[in-house]
Amino acid sequence: MKKILAALLAGTALGCPQLALAQDAEAPAGEGGLEEIVVTAQKRSEGISRVPISIAAVSGEKLAAMGTANMEQVASSVPNLRITQTGIANRISIRGISSGDNKGFEQSAAMFIDGIYYGRDQLIRMPIVDVQRIEVLRGPQPTLFGKNAIAGAISVVNREPGGNTEVQGIASYEFEHRETQLTGVVNVPFSDNAGMRVVGYYRKLGGYMFNSTLNRDEPQNTTYFFRGTLKAESGPIAASLKMEYADFKTLGQARENFTARGAYSTNPFFSSVDTNLDWRSQNNGFDSRTKVFNTTLGVKIEAGEHSIDLTSGYVHYSAKELLDVDYIQHNILDATNQAESYDQLSQEIRLTSPDNGKFKYIVGGYFQSSRLSAEDYVIFGSFMNSLPMPFRVLADTRSERQFKQTSELWSAFAQGTLSLTEQLRVTAGVRFNSESKTGDRNLVIVKGPTNIFPIANVRAVWSALRVVDHSISGSFTENSTTPMANIQFDVTPELMLYGSYARGVKAGGFDIRSNALPTTPGFPGAFQFRPEKADNFEGGLKYRSRNVQLALSYYRTKYKDLQTNVFDGGIGFNVNNASAAKVQGVEAEARVGIGSSLQLSGSLAYLDFKYTDWRQGQCPFGFTPNVAPNFCDYTGASATFAPKWSGSAAIDFNQPVGDNMKFTANVNVDYSSRYRAGNVLDTFTEQAPYAKLGARIAVGADDGQWEIALVGRNLTNQRILLTGGQLPLSTTLTGNTGVAYTGIFDRTRNIALQVQGRF
Repeated sequence: MKKILAALLAGTALGCPQLALAQDAEAPAGEGGLEEIVVTAQKRSEGISRVPISIAAVSGEKLAAMGTANMEQVASSVPNLRITQTGIANRISIRGISSGDNKGFEQSAAMFIDGIYYGRDQLIRMPIVDVQRIEVLRGPQPTLFGKNAIAGAISVVNREPGGNTEVQGIASYEFEHRETQLTGVVNVPFSDNAGMRVVGYYRKLGGYMFNSTLNRDEPQNTTYFFRGTLKAESGPIAASLKMEYADFKTLGQARENFTARGAYSTNPFFSSVDTNLDWRSQNNGFDSRTKVFNTTLGVKIEAGEHSIDLTSGYVHYSAKELLDVDYIQHNILDATNQAESYDQLSQEIRLTSPDNGKFKYIVGGYFQSSRLSAEDYVIFGSFMNSLPMPFRVLADTRSERQFKQTSELWSAFAQGTLSLTEQLRVTAGVRFNSESKTGDRNLVIVKGPTNIFPIANVRAVWSALRVVDHSISGSFTENSTTPMANIQFDVTPELMLYGSYARGVKAGGFDIRSNALPTTPGFPGAFQFRPEKADNFEGGLKYRSRNVQLALSYYRTKYKDLQTNVFDGGIGFNVNNASAAKVQGVEAEARVGIGSSLQLSGSLAYLDFKYTDWRQGQCPFGFTPNVAPNFCDYTGASATFAPKWSGSAAIDFNQPVGDNMKFTANVNVDYSSRYRAGNVLDTFTEQAPYAKLGARIAVGADDGQWEIALVGRNLTNQRILLTGGQLPLSTTLTGNTGVAYTGIFDRTRNIALQVQGRF
């Protein structure tokens, strides 16, 4: 561990990523020094160097300057944070902990937009536009962020109406992939105490991988986004009302097949499948569209020296996806589709004491009601007619699965900080949660008009794939109490030490995608799964002087009853509380100001992730099962998306040019060591270490009225596997004599011209 600490400190001396620079205002020109980063990680505005949490802050200015479109792009520059789109879902991973591909899961890393919980994986794709900052809190956050923040929390804070009339526009065009981004902002004050802010955003991406089957570039993205915010103050009351609408469509994925092994390439059914990594795909498409509407009402009442915050939120989205889940040109599992509709209503009330005094506290309550409906149809196509019996029976048949869930959550929480001396503070908090859920799942096997076989035969062959007609429903109520405590000691006015403990919980739920009942003879399915639990210990230091800021933390977390996808031996997975893990490591971040023109910044993370108990892993091709009946023991292995080392570094330069212009430049690099991109322990799904280079150069008015910039990403053109795995049915249809792989790859080198103006 001494060697690890030494390496981290050496790395932070080089600087931290551009995304760590989250100040809302820069230090005065000519004076140098670093402006303190202000965050609300503990529901109070305070400097980041005073918060006893491992936290990364991302400024809205940097996000807009780099043309950041969504949370996936944010994550690439925040160590120990991964956001990944898989074949059928989306994942947020913090310190290696994430949720699998099942719509029944809440995310392990809770996301909040202006204080409203966004726990569904589809909402990760929301565009990031006109934000004030993004805060990434690593490790369980049980008290103030609540249930399901078992790996951490991401808080997005959008800009509110300001006191000046303002019209702002940003336009960029990237030539290689034909990407257009347009952002417009209008801020209008009605009076000294009221105003309005309206934001519009449009994005269109032409794609960077060619699909030879459909003769088009992929992925093609089209996004429309609108936000309107009203804010007013009257005496001790301030209120803001925000409404948002987003419509984002995707055609295709950046998916490519690779590495044929065994008899796969010589098998007559797959000999024409392209498995060369040449930025070409052959599948029959991915078509996704999501519409999101949300509204947030925030009311703040000053009651003497105390304040009362009321935050009301409504979130709705609907999503439809049509996809080819065999990922090759043959019509095997084409036209598979899934759809979701979700509604959530929430209310939080929070009483906050004044900041002065020896004891300060926050107490509150929370209510959330939600309703989810989901469906997916898995369809076997015409390719099955070319296969021998019994596979031929499956042609033009499908499984139709429908699911409904309702949930009600009540919480009460309190957190207080006692200053024992001027230098020593102790904080303790607790949250009580009570959640009730009901779920209903139905699955039926259906044959189409061209299928000539009796339905009994069709059902028998589907049953051989572990898929059977069934109907099941249930309900449960779970209660949890999650405490936390920390101690902070100011060694000097610049240096703070802290230590903390927190217990996290992630909600139990219902398995949406299981293909059988828990009581099905021979191959039991799943329905209800229990909550996850975590115990986290963390210690660290934070240092801040005029020109240097440093944060260093060590953490150790034990997770049990992890909600794990277990292969059912057919074409699906069952959710069980099948694994446990120990996660420990070190995270470091630093900023260094050199004069008034130059900043070095950077971050580095070491992650030691080990499953302490996982004996139901899916065996890779060529491995002999070592756990009955057909599992592989993954105990001692690391998780998906969990590189041992990850980090970022950046140099920011700002120089006046003439009397009223300035030149700015940024060079940044994101680094990751080797990691596993698939759920199976297969070296063929590993991503090798990489360093991804980016840069931005710009000239503009020194008062910010206009700017012209070039923005480059992945300038060294690294090929990065974001997620990967075995091609579905590749081992089944080759009689377990061959396999090939498929994966989604990061975007190749791209350079955009960006113009912005403010009036």
